[in-house]
Amino acid sequence: MKGELVKTITEDGLELVGFFMDQKSDLAVFHSHGTAGDFYTHKFIEIEGEKLASRKISFLTANNRGHDVYADIRKYQKKRVGWTQIGGGFEKFKDCLYDIDAWIRFLLKKGAKKIILQSHSLSQKILYYQWIKKNPKVVGQIHLSPQNDDGLMYFALGPKKYQTINRKIKDMVKKGKGNEVLPKELSPVSYVTSAQMYYGYLTDYGAGTLTPYHNPNNPNWRVISQVRQPLLVIFGSKDAYMKPSPQTAAKIVRKKTKDNKKTLVKIIEGATHSYLGYENELAKLILDWTQTNFKV
Repeated sequence: MKGELVKTITEDGLELVGFFMDQKSDLAVFHSHGTAGDFYTHKFIEIEGEKLASRKISFLTANNRGHDVYADIRKYQKKRVGWTQIGGGFEKFKDCLYDIDAWIRFLLKKGAKKIILQSHSLSQKILYYQWIKKNPKVVGQIHLSPQNDDGLMYFALGPKKYQTINRKIKDMVKKGKGNEVLPKELSPVSYVTSAQMYYGYLTDYGAGTLTPYHNPNNPNWRVISQVRQPLLVIFGSKDAYMKPSPQTAAKIVRKKTKDNKKTLVKIIEGATHSYLGYENELAKLILDWTQTNFKV
């Protein structure tokens, strides 16, 4: 990929890093990674960036404060520079507003006038951002394997234990213990998890629980139901993390977005959560959708 490493500073002083392929275009696609991820690991990012660049569409892939499980991040306070520790195991979901805002400001300074928000797995962040901010510069959304981590806990724990742990997590956060690491019996995921991270999108009341496939009646579905901008949602048919199944998830999303005539929901047959071996097919879907909905 031809581009440059770039940085931005969030409103609360965090320095974030990304990679920018500047095509001097009015239109830019901004990719936000998933839980404990980063801006460069997934192969589809590189292939997508190259395809977009070939059509003179700018592409930014960038870290948010939830990169890696535990991360030291440079922080600016007044005239001093120090360090803070966050990462995917310790982030507060609602702080995604700071991160996305900062990268949008970066793109606007680079000359972009229209921005498509894209995210993988923890794509609730871009959905939540536009629901809250209603940024007029955002013209569309791309959700790749939009996850339901709350549902993962529901199926892993069973309904009774799931509700019990939700109450314990809520109580910890209420008592100011949000940054405490959860014992394994409270969080059966494979990485270190804090109460505040768990509270944000692994509980049924979390601000980031916006695609609860296990509960089609959850009122949080209103967020995606009210999107009226062009919306692309893609699943892999072999996504083991998509509970109860990718096919069920796609069906529910189609139903919840039926009033948005600019919604496209696709399933890539054979693809997993990260589209290994299907990167070209994924990138083509994204490019075709972008060219269909936006003048480049």
